[in-house]
Amino acid sequence: MLTADRVGGALVLLKAVDVAVRGPVELPGGLWLAVLTLWVAAGLALLTSQGGFTGGRVAWGVVLVSGAGLAFDYPLELRRQHLVLLMGVALAALVAREVGERLLLWRVQLTALYGVAALAKVNESFLGGDVLDRAVVAAPLWSALLPPPPTLLLIATGIGLLVTEGALAVTPWVRRLRTPGTVLAAGLHGIALVVVSPEPLVALRLVVFGGTAVLLHAASAGLLPAAQPNPGPEPVERPSAPAPAG
Repeated sequence: MLTADRVGGALVLLKAVDVAVRGPVELPGGLWLAVLTLWVAAGLALLTSQGGFTGGRVAWGVVLVSGAGLAFDYPLELRRQHLVLLMGVALAALVAREVGERLLLWRVQLTALYGVAALAKVNESFLGGDVLDRAVVAAPLWSALLPPPPTLLLIATGIGLLVTEGALAVTPWVRRLRTPGTVLAAGLHGIALVVVSPEPLVALRLVVFGGTAVLLHAASAGLLPAAQPNPGPEPVERPSAPAPAG
Protein backbone atom coordinates (compact mmCIF):
# COMPACT_ATOMS: atom_id res chain seq x y z
CA MET A 1 0.00 0.00 0.00
CA LEU A 2 1.43 3.37 -1.06
CA THR A 3 1.44 5.85 1.84
CA ALA A 4 3.01 9.21 2.66
CA ASP A 5 5.48 7.41 4.93
CA ARG A 6 6.67 5.14 2.14
CA VAL A 7 6.94 7.90 -0.46
CA GLY A 8 8.74 10.01 2.12
CA GLY A 9 11.16 7.15 2.73
CA ALA A 10 11.96 7.01 -0.99
CA LEU A 11 12.66 10.75 -1.01
CA VAL A 12 14.90 10.41 2.04
CA LEU A 13 16.92 7.76 0.19
CA LEU A 14 17.19 10.00 -2.88
CA LYS A 15 18.54 12.79 -0.69
CA ALA A 16 21.06 10.29 0.70
CA VAL A 17 22.47 9.90 -2.83
CA ASP A 18 23.03 13.66 -3.01
CA VAL A 19 24.75 13.66 0.39
CA ALA A 20 26.90 10.64 -0.45
CA VAL A 21 28.09 12.16 -3.73
CA ARG A 22 28.95 15.45 -2.02
CA GLY A 23 30.87 13.75 0.78
CA PRO A 24 31.74 15.14 4.24
CA VAL A 25 32.37 18.86 4.63
CA GLU A 26 32.60 19.79 8.33
CA LEU A 27 32.19 16.46 10.12
CA PRO A 28 34.99 13.90 10.48
CA GLY A 29 34.63 11.12 7.92
CA GLY A 30 33.65 8.43 10.43
CA LEU A 31 31.00 10.56 12.13
CA TRP A 32 29.64 11.72 8.77
CA LEU A 33 29.32 8.10 7.64
CA ALA A 34 27.52 7.16 10.86
CA VAL A 35 25.03 10.02 10.45
CA LEU A 36 24.45 9.16 6.80
CA THR A 37 23.94 5.49 7.72
CA LEU A 38 21.34 6.51 10.30
CA TRP A 39 19.61 8.68 7.66
CA VAL A 40 19.54 5.79 5.18
CA ALA A 41 18.26 3.37 7.84
CA ALA A 42 15.39 5.76 8.63
CA GLY A 43 14.55 6.06 4.93
CA LEU A 44 14.49 2.29 4.54
CA ALA A 45 12.31 1.96 7.64
CA LEU A 46 9.78 4.38 6.16
CA LEU A 47 9.93 2.81 2.71
CA THR A 48 9.21 -0.66 4.13
CA SER A 49 7.01 0.61 6.94
CA GLN A 50 5.01 -2.07 8.71
CA GLY A 51 4.80 -0.44 12.12
CA GLY A 52 1.76 1.72 11.48
CA PHE A 53 1.44 5.32 12.65
CA THR A 54 3.58 4.79 15.76
CA GLY A 55 6.39 3.07 13.88
CA GLY A 56 6.31 5.82 11.28
CA ARG A 57 6.71 8.46 13.99
CA VAL A 58 9.82 6.71 15.27
CA ALA A 59 11.35 6.54 11.79
CA TRP A 60 10.55 10.20 11.12
CA GLY A 61 12.19 11.03 14.44
CA VAL A 62 15.38 9.32 13.25
CA VAL A 63 15.15 11.32 10.00
CA LEU A 64 14.96 14.51 12.06
CA VAL A 65 17.93 13.64 14.28
CA SER A 66 20.18 12.40 11.47
CA GLY A 67 19.05 15.32 9.29
CA ALA A 68 20.25 17.71 11.99
CA GLY A 69 23.65 15.99 11.81
CA LEU A 70 23.76 16.35 8.03
CA ALA A 71 22.70 19.99 8.33
CA PHE A 72 25.57 20.60 10.76
CA ASP A 73 27.95 19.13 8.20
CA TYR A 74 26.94 21.51 5.40
CA PRO A 75 25.93 25.21 5.54
CA LEU A 76 22.18 25.61 5.10
CA GLU A 77 20.47 27.94 2.65
CA LEU A 78 16.84 28.06 3.71
CA ARG A 79 15.63 29.10 0.25
CA ARG A 80 17.31 26.19 -1.51
CA GLN A 81 18.07 23.56 1.09
CA HIS A 82 15.92 20.52 0.42
CA LEU A 83 17.14 18.93 3.62
CA VAL A 84 15.31 21.65 5.57
CA LEU A 85 12.04 20.75 3.88
CA LEU A 86 12.42 17.06 4.69
CA MET A 87 13.32 17.87 8.29
CA GLY A 88 10.18 20.02 8.56
CA VAL A 89 8.08 17.12 7.27
CA ALA A 90 9.79 14.82 9.77
CA LEU A 91 9.22 17.21 12.68
CA ALA A 92 5.50 17.49 11.90
CA ALA A 93 5.18 13.70 11.55
CA LEU A 94 7.00 13.18 14.85
CA VAL A 95 5.09 15.63 17.06
CA ALA A 96 1.62 14.85 15.69
CA ARG A 97 -0.26 12.49 17.97
CA GLU A 98 -2.71 11.33 15.31
CA VAL A 99 -3.25 11.54 11.57
CA GLY A 100 -5.45 14.63 11.71
CA GLU A 101 -2.76 16.59 13.55
CA ARG A 102 -0.13 15.42 11.04
CA LEU A 103 -2.25 16.68 8.13
CA LEU A 104 -2.85 19.99 9.88
CA LEU A 105 0.87 20.55 10.40
CA TRP A 106 1.70 19.52 6.84
CA ARG A 107 -0.87 22.01 5.52
CA VAL A 108 0.69 24.74 7.63
CA GLN A 109 4.05 23.77 6.17
CA LEU A 110 2.72 23.98 2.61
CA THR A 111 1.25 27.43 3.26
CA ALA A 112 4.55 28.65 4.72
CA LEU A 113 6.55 27.10 1.87
CA TYR A 114 4.58 28.60 -0.99
CA GLY A 115 3.59 31.80 0.79
CA VAL A 116 7.20 32.71 1.55
CA ALA A 117 8.23 31.70 -1.99
CA ALA A 118 5.56 33.96 -3.50
CA LEU A 119 6.41 36.93 -1.27
CA ALA A 120 10.11 36.55 -2.08
CA LYS A 121 9.27 37.05 -5.78
CA VAL A 122 7.64 40.44 -5.21
CA ASN A 123 10.65 42.44 -6.36
CA GLU A 124 11.80 44.25 -9.47
CA SER A 125 14.49 41.72 -10.39
CA PHE A 126 12.10 38.77 -10.50
CA LEU A 127 9.00 40.46 -11.91
CA GLY A 128 11.16 42.25 -14.48
CA GLY A 129 12.33 38.90 -15.87
CA ASP A 130 16.02 39.10 -14.88
CA VAL A 131 15.97 36.10 -12.53
CA LEU A 132 14.06 33.89 -14.96
CA ASP A 133 16.32 34.98 -17.81
CA ARG A 134 19.41 33.78 -15.93
CA ALA A 135 17.70 30.52 -14.96
CA VAL A 136 16.56 29.77 -18.50
CA VAL A 137 19.94 30.63 -20.03
CA ALA A 138 21.56 28.13 -17.64
CA ALA A 139 19.06 25.41 -18.59
CA PRO A 140 20.58 23.02 -21.13
CA LEU A 141 17.23 21.98 -22.62
CA TRP A 142 16.09 25.53 -23.41
CA SER A 143 19.48 26.85 -24.58
CA ALA A 144 20.04 23.85 -26.86
CA LEU A 145 16.64 23.77 -28.56
CA LEU A 146 15.11 27.23 -28.36
CA PRO A 147 16.14 30.86 -28.77
CA PRO A 148 16.30 33.21 -25.75
CA PRO A 149 12.75 34.02 -24.61
CA PRO A 150 11.48 37.59 -25.10
CA THR A 151 11.32 39.85 -22.08
CA LEU A 152 7.52 40.10 -22.15
CA LEU A 153 7.27 36.31 -21.94
CA LEU A 154 9.62 36.26 -18.98
CA ILE A 155 7.61 38.97 -17.22
CA ALA A 156 4.33 37.13 -17.84
CA THR A 157 5.88 33.86 -16.64
CA GLY A 158 7.15 35.53 -13.47
CA ILE A 159 3.73 36.94 -12.67
CA GLY A 160 2.11 33.59 -13.44
CA LEU A 161 4.57 31.79 -11.17
CA LEU A 162 3.92 34.22 -8.33
CA VAL A 163 0.13 33.76 -8.68
CA THR A 164 0.53 29.97 -8.86
CA GLU A 165 2.58 29.80 -5.69
CA GLY A 166 0.13 32.09 -3.94
CA ALA A 167 -2.70 29.75 -4.95
CA LEU A 168 -0.78 26.69 -3.76
CA ALA A 169 -0.44 28.33 -0.35
CA VAL A 170 -4.25 28.36 -0.12
CA THR A 171 -5.42 25.14 -1.80
CA PRO A 172 -4.60 22.79 1.14
CA TRP A 173 -7.27 24.59 3.22
CA VAL A 174 -10.12 24.40 0.69
CA ARG A 175 -11.46 20.87 0.35
CA ARG A 176 -12.57 21.12 -3.28
CA LEU A 177 -9.25 22.70 -4.29
CA ARG A 178 -6.94 20.12 -2.74
CA THR A 179 -6.89 17.69 -5.67
CA PRO A 180 -6.51 20.44 -8.31
CA GLY A 181 -3.78 21.91 -6.09
CA THR A 182 -1.95 18.60 -6.14
CA VAL A 183 -2.10 18.50 -9.94
CA LEU A 184 -0.96 22.12 -10.14
CA ALA A 185 1.96 21.46 -7.79
CA ALA A 186 3.01 18.40 -9.79
CA GLY A 187 2.92 20.44 -13.00
CA LEU A 188 4.86 23.34 -11.50
CA HIS A 189 7.65 21.21 -10.08
CA GLY A 190 7.73 18.99 -13.16
CA ILE A 191 8.26 22.01 -15.42
CA ALA A 192 10.98 23.32 -13.10
CA LEU A 193 12.72 19.95 -13.29
CA VAL A 194 12.68 19.93 -17.09
CA VAL A 195 13.50 23.57 -17.72
CA VAL A 196 15.96 24.73 -15.06
CA SER A 197 18.05 21.70 -14.01
CA PRO A 198 21.54 22.28 -15.48
CA GLU A 199 23.20 19.16 -14.06
CA PRO A 200 22.27 15.73 -12.61
CA LEU A 201 22.72 16.64 -8.93
CA VAL A 202 20.59 19.76 -9.34
CA ALA A 203 17.93 17.62 -11.00
CA LEU A 204 18.10 15.16 -8.10
CA ARG A 205 17.59 17.97 -5.59
CA LEU A 206 14.66 19.30 -7.57
CA VAL A 207 13.11 15.81 -7.52
CA VAL A 208 13.51 15.66 -3.74
CA PHE A 209 12.13 19.15 -3.22
CA GLY A 210 9.26 18.92 -5.70
CA GLY A 211 8.47 15.33 -4.73
CA THR A 212 8.20 16.29 -1.08
CA ALA A 213 5.92 19.23 -1.85
CA VAL A 214 3.66 17.11 -4.09
CA LEU A 215 3.64 14.39 -1.42
CA LEU A 216 2.28 16.85 1.14
CA HIS A 217 -0.37 18.09 -1.30
CA ALA A 218 -1.42 14.52 -2.14
CA ALA A 219 -1.68 13.59 1.54
CA SER A 220 -3.67 16.76 2.25
CA ALA A 221 -6.07 15.92 -0.60
CA GLY A 222 -6.57 12.35 0.62
CA LEU A 223 -4.99 10.97 -2.56
CA LEU A 224 -2.33 9.32 -0.40
CA PRO A 225 -2.84 8.00 3.14
CA ALA A 226 -0.96 10.26 5.54
CA ALA A 227 0.43 7.27 7.44
CA GLN A 228 0.61 3.52 7.35
CA PRO A 229 -2.43 2.12 9.19
CA ASN A 230 -1.63 0.58 12.55
CA PRO A 231 -1.42 -3.19 12.22
CA GLY A 232 -4.45 -4.86 13.73
CA PRO A 233 -4.32 -7.82 16.11
CA GLU A 234 -3.74 -11.23 14.65
CA PRO A 235 -7.05 -12.99 13.95
CA VAL A 236 -7.86 -15.65 16.52
CA GLU A 237 -8.72 -18.98 14.97
CA ARG A 238 -11.64 -20.48 16.86
CA PRO A 239 -11.86 -24.26 17.11
CA SER A 240 -14.56 -25.72 14.97
CA ALA A 241 -17.59 -27.18 16.73
CA PRO A 242 -17.57 -30.95 16.99
CA ALA A 243 -19.75 -32.77 14.49
CA PRO A 244 -23.01 -34.09 15.97
CA ALA A 245 -22.97 -37.78 16.81
CA GLY A 246 -25.06 -40.27 14.88
